[in-house]
Order: sequence, then structure tokens, then C-alpha cells
Amino acid sequence: MCGFAGYYKKAGITDENKLSAREMSYSIRHRGPDLDRVYECEKLIFAFRRLSIIDLEGGGQPFISDDGRFICVYNGEIYNYLELKSELEKKGHCFKTNSEVEVMVTLYSLYGAGFISRLRGMFAFVIYDKENDFLMAGRDPFGIKPLYYRKDSDGIVFCSEMKGYFFDKNYKGFDVDKALLQHYLTFQYVSEPDTISGDIFILPKGSYMLYDGKKDGKTDILTYYKPVFSQNKTSTYLQKKANLRKAVESSVEYHMLADVPVGSFLSSGVDSAIITAIASKISPGIKAFTIGFDVKGYSELEDAAAISSHLDIDHIKLQCTLKDFTDNYERVIYHLDSPMADPSVVAIYLISREAAKHVKVILSGEGSDELFGGYRQYASAIPAAKIYSLPSFIKSFLMILARLLPEHVKGKGLITRGCVPIEQRFVGNAFVFSENEKRGILRTYDSNVHFTQRTKDIYTQVGDYTMIQKMQHCDLNTWLPSDILVKGDRLSMAHSLEARVPYLDKEVFKAARELCDSDKISKDTTKYILRDAFADILNKETVMRPKLGYPVPVRTWLKDELYDWAAEIIKESTADEYIDSGEALKLLERHRNGKYDYYKHIWVILTFITWYKLYVTDAKTTKNRILNGEL
Repeated sequence: MCGFAGYYKKAGITDENKLSAREMSYSIRHRGPDLDRVYECEKLIFAFRRLSIIDLEGGGQPFISDDGRFICVYNGEIYNYLELKSELEKKGHCFKTNSEVEVMVTLYSLYGAGFISRLRGMFAFVIYDKENDFLMAGRDPFGIKPLYYRKDSDGIVFCSEMKGYFFDKNYKGFDVDKALLQHYLTFQYVSEPDTISGDIFILPKGSYMLYDGKKDGKTDILTYYKPVFSQNKTSTYLQKKANLRKAVESSVEYHMLADVPVGSFLSSGVDSAIITAIASKISPGIKAFTIGFDVKGYSELEDAAAISSHLDIDHIKLQCTLKDFTDNYERVIYHLDSPMADPSVVAIYLISREAAKHVKVILSGEGSDELFGGYRQYASAIPAAKIYSLPSFIKSFLMILARLLPEHVKGKGLITRGCVPIEQRFVGNAFVFSENEKRGILRTYDSNVHFTQRTKDIYTQVGDYTMIQKMQHCDLNTWLPSDILVKGDRLSMAHSLEARVPYLDKEVFKAARELCDSDKISKDTTKYILRDAFADILNKETVMRPKLGYPVPVRTWLKDELYDWAAEIIKESTADEYIDSGEALKLLERHRNGKYDYYKHIWVILTFITWYKLYVTDAKTTKNRILNGEL
């Protein structure tokens, strides 16, 4: 696991570029504290930071081929690299190291860009062909590892994290794209390939970039992997269950590959419990890590302890206090790069910090919900589909009725969802501000910008998908890469901890894509077949326990303990050009009074204000704090 920054300049690398690359690399030193190395040639500079996980002595980068033609920087893990290496050795190729990057470069030299489809793992890389003045950059199928880039008239600038661009001296500085800000208020994040600034981009998941220096920087971005759902009605349920179990167990075994200690995040839910249970069989001494809060209904410590006791593994528990939360909030927002208002981020940051004291690699259960239908709204899709099948005049009547019902009345939301096409209402796991609410809070609101613009292209790909599959597809292309995986990568790597996600594996998806809706949503539970497939290795309570997902008591705290803290952030906002502070304070007050639940709205606002201060208003101060080692 590593981080890198780099410049390609058609006119040649300047001294300013060299300084910038080194400073960019320093800003992401947390991604690789074990090695700091730079490669330079006429048109290229790569600055690399290494976190040593595999081949501790021989895996240094930038990697240069024996003939000096290919130079590569790479971040991630290729879990099938030993098989690929063996295949190449049988063809007569010799290797000097036991690292993945040498295998990758050899494959590229033989097969060109198509080699990327053969990789099984999580990765982001850039390979430069010096002889042909040609760059290839690639990213893993699900978007686990990040790769940012910025193009200008003379070349391209890469970095593993967006904060590196603080030190790109040719960059004008971070700003706010008004349309993307408007979408952020809906989604609670800016979905890839965009960033909040609008002029720095993330290479999309499952894609690669080709940049031809000999053709005036001609750039192509091509997709090599698309997760496509099916419904296998020929295989029996038992066959699909067996295939699923085999795929998950195999993936965990691959993800245990490391020359350093490996641990596991353990919540109270079935996803992490399955991963931890399988891992404990492979490595009986594995440590599991759980975080909780001293607020009723917001702690998974007791349930996780029961799981660890059942598995007979070492369990390390962390109790998060209100002070822990507020003391680390700003630092967390900094590490996330773009504003991302997921309340769980502080909890993930703190448990990653604790885990990093014991291990260098951590397994996570993320990705299971998107593959196996784990979110509650997936279950509601079935009754919603029944409502949507009703004649139009009945749906019109039901919509009128729903508008008249008070907010707390059970069934109001289901009626509303059922009467509207999924393409017009489902944008992924989060849906915070409505268009009307944005109009009231956002000074830059543009009626020509609508949230469906972000998902329109996604829904053109769904074909004859069921409603549940459409929702999964949307989440796989929005929520998963732009929220779940961002916080997982940035907040673990903030502590030089490599987070691995065994469910997000091509072979696991092959098993998941064949499942029928009834395999996922059945007997009053979600992820039914996954729970059933591993029921024999878990206690019954864990198998049937509903999803919590790093519960954080922000809703409760904002009414009392965090009220003054939040009010102060809003009052001191430097982002009043965009967010109406007066209206934000009204939302906070309404939430405290308990008539409406606005905690997500408030969290979206607080996150943006804090990000804006760090990345825009106080950018010079933030840069100095980075260079002084304070961030």
C-alpha cells in the first residue's frame, strides 16, 4: 500500500515541477512512511511513498524495467500476482524481486493495456513508456484505491490524494463548482469522476487512461470492467449458496496475503463477522477491532464481544467519547479530501488509529450490502414495486393522500416512493436535501441543476433489471465508490493502515450477480443467502441481526451536547457566499426542538463549512500545517 505523485510535461520537467512533486509526496506521507523515493527523466517525475506489506525488502518504487523503458508507480495489492508470476516464469521470464509491480510491468510490456483485466485486487497505477512517450494509468474494478489527476495544455499531474494539489504550483487553488455543491447537498458527497473543485478529477473505477505524448497529449479513458447483474433461475438455491460460500472464502484467503500482521474490523453485523470468522481459521491469532459510544442504541461493543467470544479471538474495544469526536473532527475532514458528510467518518478514523497500533493490514466487511442486497431500502423496493404497478389514477390519488399525512405517519414514505419511478427518486443510499430545501439554504441555487442529472446516465445502463437490481446498480456506481470506499481508504491510510475489502472481488461478484431477488430479500431479512451460507460458523443472533453500520449518536448529540459546537461552526462560517448561515441555524434549532429530524442536513452543512475553511479560506495556513507536520 502506498501513495504517489507525479508530473508529465511535454515541454520537459522544470525545477518547479520537481519541488512540487516532492511537496505533493510529503503531503501524503501517511500513505507510505517506510520509503520515500523519486524518479526523474526529461518529461517525467514520480515521487513515491511506500507502506511495506509484501516483499518488505525488494518492493521499492518507482519501479524501472531492466532496459529503462518502463517506469511504474503503483498503490494497492494484486492478490493473484503469484499465479501471474508463475505463468510468466514458465514462458522464460526472470524476476529480480517478489513484488507485484515487477509482474505488472512485465505483463504490460507483453500485452499492453489489456493486461489490466487479468489483475485481481485493489490498485491504482501509472506506467510510463519512455521509448514511445506514452502513459497508462489504471484503477481497480470497484474503485477501492484512489487516483486523482489534473490536465493542462502541457501535460498531466497525478496524485493519490487530492490534498497533494495544495503543492501543485501550476494549480490556481481549490474552489467550489456551484453545480457540484448543489449535488453534494443531495448525496452528502460529490460522486466520481468529479471533485468539488470541478477541475481535478478521479479516474473512474474499472477504467484506465491512455495519454499519448507524441500526439499532443491525446487522452482516452476506457472502461475495462462493468459489474452487470443477472438472475440465474437455472441453478438451484443450494448451488448458488455453495458458489457464494466458496467465492467469499477464497477471497478472504487471498486478502490475507501479507508479510505483516493482519487484523479485522468487527461490528455487530453479519458482514464483518463472516470475514473475521473465515480469517480466524486461516490465522487463529488474528485481532478484531470494534468502536462504540456510551449512548444507548449507539454501541456495537457488547454484540461484537459476543461474536469474538464465539470465535475465540483477541478482541480490542474502543469507547469513543464526545471529546474524542470533536477533537478529531477537523482532522478527519482534512483527510477525506472532498466534503463527505457521512457521520461514521470520525468513528472509522478513531478505530483505524487504534488498529494501527497492532497491525498493518485490516480486513473490512464493506461492499457486502451493495452485492447481496443489504440495505433496508432494498427490502422496501418489493412493496414499492407493487404500488408502482397500480393504474396512474390510483397513484395520483395516493400521492395526494401522502402529502396530507404528517411526516411521522407510518407508510407515508413507502407511498411516496411507490408512486414515483425509481430513476426520479433513488440516488443511492443517501438522499439529504430536497430541491425545495436546497433552494432555501443555498445562495447559489440554480433551478436548472437537478439531482437526477447525476444518475441519469447510470439508469440508462440497467436494461431489464428488477427494481432491487436498479438500486444495487446505482449504489455500486455512486454510494460505494464515492462514500464507502473513500472513507475506508483515506481514514485508514491516515494512520498508515491498509484496509482490504474481500467482498469487493471479481470472483465474489460473479457469485453475487447470479442471485435472484428472492435470494437476497427473504423471510423478513436482507442478504438472506449470505446469512444462510455462513450460518454454521456464526452464532444465531449474529446471523439474523439487522445492519447498524458504525452507528454514531450525532442525531442525539446535536440536540444537546453538540448544539453549541455546531452553532459556533455555522456562525464562524467563511462559506456564507454559498450557504445561508441564518437558515442553517434555523435548521439546527428546529432539530433541537425535536419537531423534525434534520441531523443529516446539519451534518452536510457543517462538513462543507469545515472543508471550505481548510481547503479554500485558510489554504495557506493548511499548507503550512502540512509542511510543519501538523496534518
